[in-house]
Amino acid sequence: MQRSLRRYTRLLLIPLLAVGLVLAGCDSTGSNGGNGDNGSNAFEYPSNEYGEQTVTNLLAFDLGVRVGNASDNSETVLDELYTGSIDDKTLPTSNISAQQSTYGDVASGVNLSSLVSTDALLRGDQLDPQDTPNPDAAVNTDELLKYYFQKAGAVDSTRTSNGIVLSQFAEKMLLGTPIYGQGASILADFANGTVSGNEAEQWDRAFGYFGFPRTLEPFLNYSDGEEGLAGGNVARDIDDNGSVDLTSEYVYTWASYAIERSAAAENNGNPNDFARDAFEALVQGREAIENGDDPSDHAQTALNAWEATVAVNVIHYINSIEGGLSDLEDSKTIAEGDIDEGAWGEAKAFAWNLQFYSDALDNSQLNDILEDIGNDPPYGEMEVSGYEDNLEDATQTIANAYGFNSSNVENW
Repeated sequence: MQRSLRRYTRLLLIPLLAVGLVLAGCDSTGSNGGNGDNGSNAFEYPSNEYGEQTVTNLLAFDLGVRVGNASDNSETVLDELYTGSIDDKTLPTSNISAQQSTYGDVASGVNLSSLVSTDALLRGDQLDPQDTPNPDAAVNTDELLKYYFQKAGAVDSTRTSNGIVLSQFAEKMLLGTPIYGQGASILADFANGTVSGNEAEQWDRAFGYFGFPRTLEPFLNYSDGEEGLAGGNVARDIDDNGSVDLTSEYVYTWASYAIERSAAAENNGNPNDFARDAFEALVQGREAIENGDDPSDHAQTALNAWEATVAVNVIHYINSIEGGLSDLEDSKTIAEGDIDEGAWGEAKAFAWNLQFYSDALDNSQLNDILEDIGNDPPYGEMEVSGYEDNLEDATQTIANAYGFNSSNVENW
């Protein structure tokens, strides 16, 4: 049985935020994680206001967890978080001593569904009938999410009969739209010199969507494994006031992924520090705006780091799928149990995320990547070797487009 060098067994790394809001402890010392200057390089201006974007990050996580615990959450509960009145609803931060306890404490009047793109998803018309509300027709993210919420909340489903893990799509598709799509659009406008409205407010919104804390260095430690967070904590009481401000002392999903992928590259000996590149550019761009200077180059740097993080996530979860296939015979027809359905769902969802902004990949390449990953796990449809070839094609397309180091690609 002959294998590519890229086919190897690996453990699926648990996404940081997928457990972070529930499990992360609050480090009240505010200590440095072992790198940098204890946060003197900070994103801090009197006009900073991005509560709506913080709520959007919190809701994406909250909905993902609740869909994954479908039997404990009704369709009404899920629908209200997505479209209804949320101001008095408790935040999913029970293990953290947070300054805010309800969504309204962070920002009021946020309607998540109104922020989601209604553009048709690439190859959405190819989904099987059990996986879409619009068989043989185009479908958008809003329609797909409502369908998943209905399946989870009304019939307690956590997956479709095809192996679509509903919680992965609920959270990860919201990371694409509105979070990545909205944030990337703002930064692209700055980079292109076409931003409208108050520049400081627009820049702060992009910062809020990316999800960094106001000071980054106290959260980082690239030397103690692949996660990259000092003590494994996404929450830190930096100002030592006894509680965590969820708008300034917390690392949200995209920032967490940027840190994790940066740490993996650092530990592999081929640094590619998406996290610091993005954070420093966001700080410097905000300073440029404050001083009346042009922030376009800083916007482009932050945007490039964010897009690359999305692309690396596709590679990361494809690698996880391949790790599960690596012990199987090449000629075996793939069956249930052969695919890590959680990893498959994340690879698919993150590939869809790139539809909402990509400078490196065109729609034809994205279509090919999505086709290679498949409409659903290919149970009874493909042999192991054929699917591995497809996954390697998808990975190579992404690696070539972004110029990623080949060793990092193997180890992400």
